[in-house]
Amino acid sequence: MKVQNSGVFDDVSRILKAHAHADVEITMDLRISADLEIDSVEIFDIVMEIEDIYDISFPVEAASNIDTVRDLVETIGQLTHV
Repeated sequence: MKVQNSGVFDDVSRILKAHAHADVEITMDLRISADLEIDSVEIFDIVMEIEDIYDISFPVEAASNIDTVRDLVETIGQLTHV
């Protein structure tokens, strides 16, 4: 994880913990759907929450390619130019 993404990771971690159905430590390589038992509807809610926080818009193809926490953090970094 890049140093400048640490704040993004903290935000993502907090949001994912609020939606998670499994009690696991949030790490960069954690798979959002499989490890946290978060379904596609909840992922959509998470993306919307992140869009509001960072004032960004996820392209559909970017949102559909997010599998891990790392994918999500890096996508936010790209969209915010962090």
